[in-house]
Amino acid sequence: MYAQAFGAILGLIACLYEYVYGNLVVIGNRFVPGMDYINFICGYALYPLCIIVFFISLINLILNKKPNQLKNVALLNKILAHITVIIGILGCKFYFIIPALLILYQYYIPVLFEHDLKREEREANRQSAIVELLKNNIGKHTIVKLLNVSYEEVEILELEYCSKRR
Repeated sequence: MYAQAFGAILGLIACLYEYVYGNLVVIGNRFVPGMDYINFICGYALYPLCIIVFFISLINLILNKKPNQLKNVALLNKILAHITVIIGILGCKFYFIIPALLILYQYYIPVLFEHDLKREEREANRQSAIVELLKNNIGKHTIVKLLNVSYEEVEILELEYCSKRR
């Protein structure tokens, strides 16, 4: 949530940077013949979207303790965050990449590391199964064939188990 608020502030800074160099327009400017329609539309939409995303991320932080009210705000936040990132990358181009990553941080970081978490969980389950079999005095070769693990891994866990047991 803090990352999203910080990303929205950096998005506003990127908008100001693009405005200073003449690539974005703000309210009051007129369309110039050399300017793209996309920059014109993004100039009018990106400032309010960054401000709204900032305030909605703060509201999410406040309502984090009340889960029943958080669902509607969280859905609105997710939709507005994605729209802001799309319009920001269209309007500010590569200057909006870091704000985009920060704005979408809470939605995609768990997805990126989901495989690692599942692998660690499987490894922990396998190690606990080996330790349980060692507690029941099952032979090392039987454990190797039964669980399809290496003999060295069983020996290491046996040494750790024996050192904890003494």
